[in-house]
Amino acid sequence: MPGYLGETLAALSALCFAMLNIVIAGTAGSRGDKGVLFSVIVTIGFSFALFLALEAGRIDISATRDTAKGIGSFAFAGIAAMVFGRTLVFDSIRRLGATRASAVKRLNPFFSVLLAAIFLSEPVTLFDLAGLIVIALAFTLLIQDSFRKSRDGNDTAAPMAYLIGTGAALAYAVSYIGRKAGLNFMDAPALGTFISALSGFLGFVVLATFSENYRPMFRNLFQNIDRHVMAAAVLVSLGQVLMFAALAHEKVSTVVMISSLEIFFSIFLSTVVFRIEKRPRPVILVAAALAIIGVALVASA
Repeated sequence: MPGYLGETLAALSALCFAMLNIVIAGTAGSRGDKGVLFSVIVTIGFSFALFLALEAGRIDISATRDTAKGIGSFAFAGIAAMVFGRTLVFDSIRRLGATRASAVKRLNPFFSVLLAAIFLSEPVTLFDLAGLIVIALAFTLLIQDSFRKSRDGNDTAAPMAYLIGTGAALAYAVSYIGRKAGLNFMDAPALGTFISALSGFLGFVVLATFSENYRPMFRNLFQNIDRHVMAAAVLVSLGQVLMFAALAHEKVSTVVMISSLEIFFSIFLSTVVFRIEKRPRPVILVAAALAIIGVALVASA
């Protein structure tokens, strides 16, 4: 295996998700569910094509205990990421903007390291604990800034928007644990992405069966597609596949730490390249820097 393959895949995944943040910010004027369900369907098709091209001939998917555990873990990860994570992260980006939403998602390592230690027996060192504390401090700064700007009337992002972002971070952290567990049983990132996306789609089907709120997602699925929705679907699909591939080569904590580069990519793209957001306030940059310091501490462990 080439050196740093897992790290490179994680960095490319971070770039995809940073570009996704920019695109999702443009879906505010889109109709319906803003492309959430469509992105799941694109992920299903994209990952299945990759599975047929790269994995179908080399992996054993016969009916064994390990295969069943792998499929079950991938399906669990899919529900967490596709139904809960993707819905919440799309909403948080529209409420917070690309830069702050990316900063809030840095709670992902905070949850991921703890969950990996509990469920995957990955060790937690003093560096890990120090990093988690710094990440929590960064998030506290974002919350305080939101409350202050809300009182001054200069910001429309309510504290609830940060809670939504926190929920997305937790959902994705749970999904990473499920993905890594599945990959321990089945070394097939594309198949894992396909199973996760399919289970997420079935999760939406169940929700639509019992809730009228979700039925328009299916009725108007192809009526609400625009260029922003299409671009978001492609980027999130590619990002998911790259993330799965990175997890196949590195432990959870390493992958999520490198994924934190997303915030730098998002800030650069949104303020310098596309100029869709004003230059971040100093407190946002400080919070982002603290989050990266926390990431470095955990990675150094």
